[in-house]
Amino acid sequence: MANAKNKELNVTLVRSLNGRLKNHQACATGLGIRRMHQTVKVIDTPENRGMINTISYMLNVEEA
Repeated sequence: MANAKNKELNVTLVRSLNGRLKNHQACATGLGIRRMHQTVKVIDTPENRGMINTISYMLNVEEA
């Protein structure tokens, strides 16, 4: 699935969504994150990068 064009990122939620802005909670949901310490693989696209940058203070991001 991941080839030279479609790099993947491992995104892990390391800070809680409780009490965060609704927009930030929506970004986490959009990335497919549901709970703390859950790691999801997302394709490295500008849309996903924007969501990751918005909530970067809550995430740990690594290349897959």
